Amino acid sequence: MAEQLLELSLVTPGRELVADKVDQVNIPGAEGDIGILYDHAPLITTLRPGPLSYQKGNETVELVVSGGYAEVTDNRVTILAETAEFAHEVDRERAEAARQQAEKVLAKADLSEEEFKEAQLKLFRAIARLEHTEPK
Repeated sequence: MAEQLLELSLVTPGRELVADKVDQVNIPGAEGDIGILYDHAPLITTLRPGPLSYQKGNETVELVVSGGYAEVTDNRVTILAETAEFAHEVDRERAEAARQQAEKVLAKADLSEEEFKEAQLKLFRAIARLEHTEPK
């Protein structure tokens, strides 16, 4: 029996983070978390800021993405992320500073809708980075 593995590719505008054959991929879809196994139905979804993980054998690798797109087709999972980093690479001090700055901006009463959406997205990204990494 042939191995039933998915081909995972995760790229950002700056680098390719993952190109590997894996058992399972878990992604933060815009409408909720999605677990992808071998022979999953084709799909395309947007990603929300949050944790992305994949399993290869007994190893689970965790990352944090800040949005983007995912496509599943023919046992291939392609992730095009705006930004992504392995959980162990997250600079918690920087993420905390970004969270505080976004909250400060959101506290202003005179924000335009565009400014509000931008600050809200920055807050969601910072929270995702903080919630899905271990304090050092």
